[in-house]
Amino acid sequence: MAELVSLDVVNFKQELARIEKEAIELANSDIELQAEYATNQLRVVTPVDTGEARSGWELEKYGNNLTIVNDVEHVVYLNNGHSKQAPKYFIEQVLQTIGLITPK
Repeated sequence: MAELVSLDVVNFKQELARIEKEAIELANSDIELQAEYATNQLRVVTPVDTGEARSGWELEKYGNNLTIVNDVEHVVYLNNGHSKQAPKYFIEQVLQTIGLITPK
């Protein structure tokens, strides 16, 4: 005859909330690492003349939101293929390769 095992979970709801919080923190940490990596990779592949566009990449953090930005006006033209140093849509290619965006 098989013996039964019995366990009592003390403060089950509290423990479940702790596990959920830990899982969210781990996921956010992974997303932040990916965003930092993407920002660095965008710096690497951005065409260079004066270096202004390359140095314009920043990762902005607002609470739980992360945004990769480049406020340099001509980065749009570079991304549209106006440089022979990088292919057209190099920004999207980097983000897709890393997995931060998916192709349509």
